[in-house]
Amino acid sequence: MSKKSLVINLLFVLLFFLNSLAFAESSNASRRVLLAKKMTHGASAQPGSANVSQPQSQIVDGSQLPENSKNAEVHDDDVILPERGEFNLLTRDPLDMLKLDNIKPLYTSPALQGEGVWQSSGSPRDSRGRPLIYKTFYRPSVDFPNAVVYMMVVDMSMATMRYYVGSQEPAAAKGNSEVESNMRSKIMAVTNAMWMQRHSKGAGAIFRGKIMYPMVNGVATLIIYKDGSVDIREWTPDIPLELVQDARQLRHLIVKDGMVVQSVFRKGRMEDSEIGLGFLLGGGGKDVDGKHAWFVAHRSAFGIRKDGNLVFAIGHHIGSKDLARALVLAGCERGLHGDANPDNIVANLYIRDVFGNMVRKAKLSPEQANYTLNRYDDSYSKDFFAFFLKERPHAPASALTRNAGATSKAKQ
Repeated sequence: MSKKSLVINLLFVLLFFLNSLAFAESSNASRRVLLAKKMTHGASAQPGSANVSQPQSQIVDGSQLPENSKNAEVHDDDVILPERGEFNLLTRDPLDMLKLDNIKPLYTSPALQGEGVWQSSGSPRDSRGRPLIYKTFYRPSVDFPNAVVYMMVVDMSMATMRYYVGSQEPAAAKGNSEVESNMRSKIMAVTNAMWMQRHSKGAGAIFRGKIMYPMVNGVATLIIYKDGSVDIREWTPDIPLELVQDARQLRHLIVKDGMVVQSVFRKGRMEDSEIGLGFLLGGGGKDVDGKHAWFVAHRSAFGIRKDGNLVFAIGHHIGSKDLARALVLAGCERGLHGDANPDNIVANLYIRDVFGNMVRKAKLSPEQANYTLNRYDDSYSKDFFAFFLKERPHAPASALTRNAGATSKAKQ
């Protein structure tokens, strides 16, 4: 055989080998195409996780697909399930420039000046004067026109977030119950977290990568990753613990796929998604229209927008579904309930001058008690979240606000 023929044969063998590898990878990817079906399959719990028996919207691995679908072509709009160790944060939306749409008021009589308009006045700013937080208020309830929700969106490209364990919680000895001294000069906001552990029915928590309470699959979770990004979703074994800095769980999502969650599967049957608290202070009575509702209360909630920025909301005289509707109107894709009752819903904003010196503290909601402004100066008995300034050199203005009314995807 001539030298030229030998080279040609070797090239054919190499091409055949490369094609085989490409086919194998394509088949492997096809096996990991996510099916948009609601079904249950046994997910193996990772260390520190507990399984729940209630059915959830599941993602199905290719090994469980019908045989004729395993070699299906992978299209651009398919979502690929990463294998264990291949997570790559695929489930999160990338952090993007914060763009805010004002929300068209539901009520025009009486009109409230500034309702649904995102504003940065009276909000924390960095040393260059760029806003870190934008605020608005809104009346989202059709049944209760006097229910007001105060919201803030945090520009997460300019902020970092940390979870703190309440000093009276079972896991207090394993985590911090107050902001570290070297972080205090960077505080831009502090909010309440979720219910106390004894009221949370086994909900999980992670503090600085350590499991405080076992994570429960299928439960709504606020996740703070070690890269500084934040997400809200139902916990699954596909979320690698090694990438998580902090996390806190509570009940079910109140916003999912950009819509208000209307019902949940609980105890073997579908039930209304309204979240009760056992005992509601200042709620459950008749409102100005004479209507009575057991679920009306003072509540808080967290939402994550498609651009990766976090929304925190405080609602007064409101149900969890109406509070969720406000999150949807603020652009949230997913959301979960926070704490509740008048003294437990808190959002303190730290206003600083250009040199970083704190000028004053401000409340997100005017109905928030004044004494809560100093609540987190030392340790506190209940869990909370703190937001810190992350300087971003040579960055453009962080937000663009458009006057067009946002389109609601919330279901009435």
